[in-house]
Amino acid sequence: MSIGTRIQEARLKNKMRRPELAERLKVTPSAISNYENDISSPKIEILYAIMEVLRVDANFLFQDVVTYRDESVFTLRESEHIKKYRALDERGQGAVDNTLEYEYSRVTEAAEQKKRGAG
Repeated sequence: MSIGTRIQEARLKNKMRRPELAERLKVTPSAISNYENDISSPKIEILYAIMEVLRVDANFLFQDVVTYRDESVFTLRESEHIKKYRALDERGQGAVDNTLEYEYSRVTEAAEQKKRGAG
């Protein structure tokens, strides 16, 4: 995920419109649009101001993967799936578990069949 996407994500999470963020950063709304669309990058002073105004840190803006204590590495997409899974009730988690088990079995069985056919 790009820095621009993360700026936009943080802005929306703070329920802030581009003109409001622009005013607080003392830049134009089109500059905010350019940052969010990765057309241009904010200067370092603006980047610090963005982190302060949007209450995010550099890790949030620059992070591409999430590393947990056991050194497992998850992509941001996987991390988002985990967040959503944890928000589900027991029924929803059960449905996801069943679908995951079904798909995992399907893929591993296909891989085994391919392996037997090649050997």
